[in-house]
Amino acid sequence: MQKIHHRTLLPLSLMATLLVSGCQAAPSPAQVQASEVAAQDHVSGLTPRAAAESFYEALVAEILVHEGDAGSSYELMLRAAQTRQQEDLFKRAMQTAYMMGDGNRALRAAKAWNEALPQSRDANKAVLQVLVGLNQIPQSQWHLRQELRFATDEEMEENLYAIPLVYQRAPDKAVVLQVVKAALVDQLAEQSVWRGDALAVLGRIELQKGDQAAALELLRQAYAANAQASGAAFLALELYARGETQAGALLHTYAVSEKANPQFLVSYARLLVAQQHEDQALKVLERVTAAHQDMADPWLALAAVHVNKGQFADARAALDVFDRLVDGLNNPELQMRGADESLVLRAQMADNEGHSDQAQSLLEQVSEPTLLMRVQVQRAQTKAQLGQLDEARALIRSIPAPSEEVERLKQRAEVQLLRDAGQTQDALALLGQLIKKDPDDDDLVYEYALMAERLGNVKEMEAQLRRIIARSPGHFHALNALGYSYADRGVRLAEARKLIQKALSFEPKNPYVLDSMGWLEFRSGNLEEARTTLEQAYEIDPDAEIAAHLGEVMWAQGEHEQARGIWRQGLRNNAKSETLRMTIERLDGKASVLLHSSPALVDPVPKQQGTAP
Repeated sequence: MQKIHHRTLLPLSLMATLLVSGCQAAPSPAQVQASEVAAQDHVSGLTPRAAAESFYEALVAEILVHEGDAGSSYELMLRAAQTRQQEDLFKRAMQTAYMMGDGNRALRAAKAWNEALPQSRDANKAVLQVLVGLNQIPQSQWHLRQELRFATDEEMEENLYAIPLVYQRAPDKAVVLQVVKAALVDQLAEQSVWRGDALAVLGRIELQKGDQAAALELLRQAYAANAQASGAAFLALELYARGETQAGALLHTYAVSEKANPQFLVSYARLLVAQQHEDQALKVLERVTAAHQDMADPWLALAAVHVNKGQFADARAALDVFDRLVDGLNNPELQMRGADESLVLRAQMADNEGHSDQAQSLLEQVSEPTLLMRVQVQRAQTKAQLGQLDEARALIRSIPAPSEEVERLKQRAEVQLLRDAGQTQDALALLGQLIKKDPDDDDLVYEYALMAERLGNVKEMEAQLRRIIARSPGHFHALNALGYSYADRGVRLAEARKLIQKALSFEPKNPYVLDSMGWLEFRSGNLEEARTTLEQAYEIDPDAEIAAHLGEVMWAQGEHEQARGIWRQGLRNNAKSETLRMTIERLDGKASVLLHSSPALVDPVPKQQGTAP
């Protein structure tokens, strides 16, 4: 059964963390004072009666929200905001709308704010934020362009970088591309100093859209416009991480330049770590921390590399600097997040030194529940890999659960732990208990179906997938999984085609659905169609299972060396893929050199100076 990726729309309450506002510097005291004076001027222009009434409305609104009447609170707060024309009251009205989960009310408040104070950058960003969250993408164009007009030269680089993040959860990337391109008309102009960064924005959206070839072409254009554009470097980084080796030369050229963006260098170092080139990553991070001693993030990344290399004294020294810098921030949320990350690394070192109690004590100080869960699950997985499954399960069960959602995540983590440990029957039983509590959860039922197939219960798998499809006809994961199962077993191929075609109607560029269609064509004897479709899937995502299928089609066409080349690349990406290894063993034999050679990693970035791709 294939690996499936789920996508969800970004909650409105989280969209603010991705907006360009997060890239701006904190306002100066003079700016704050000017804002307060402006707010006072608005209020001072009211009659005494109007000022008193609006003050009373704001006060009652606060009382009502605490009493649970958020709807009435919202209306009073918005009316007070419009009367007094105070930004903090408009923000409070929006917060109340978010608390209710009411995007339309949030949009109404944001628009009222923007109309009352058209020169307010925060008001413009608020409208942009809500429009994107509500997936009203065409309407966001003017506000995005306006935000770029507000931006200073010092802010522009990071604002441009943030744009693909703002729109990353929008489902129709073709519309996003059209809107963003129109909003960037000034930055895309031939004479603009920002042309390289703006072209890179379009390239990153093309990547989100699944068109790697278009993204590579935009990278070339961005590089030609400005070889020192950090946006082009970030695009090259994303392409290279997806296996596009042509981006490697540009990466190295930019990384060794004196003007390289420090945040890019941190991301570049993390890519090197992912490819197990830790010594190179260490040199990059040491260079960044030497040149930018007051930036916190590089110190955390440096500490993480030292931890991975077992250099705990150096790691603790880097964390001490990081902690000091984080303590000096004026943002409580960033302070808390930084403290949590530091605690996690210190706990990891304590664990590695055999001090489990100390590690547990450190982790108990982590304030973010999702981060704590992630770390504890990782610790549990390590224990399970060492054969300590009971201790691993106990560790997951000990994680605090401040909400039902966290408790549910704990149980799903335990299911995964059992599944990975080969205890599929126990995992299925625990998953069944979760479904009894929430029988309409399609994701749980979907996971149950795949697990049933793993145990050989194909009838149960088929029944559960059909149950999902009947309830949620647009659940393309279930459509794809059932169609692939039929294709893989060589049964009901006509129905398999209908199922996969319907899945493709929802996700035409999804590499795993394309893989299913390619495999169906192979099972139907259509080798040319199979190869074309599988090559398309593999270009989007060089997944090991897609490599197995594409290589088998090449093998069937008599192109054995080409097949081995694809399999070799697949092993580089995932040397443990059971499907790929079984395919190689079946066709190339158990003695195949591919199975017995050390799994290669993605080739490191070349050390010599490169040229544009």
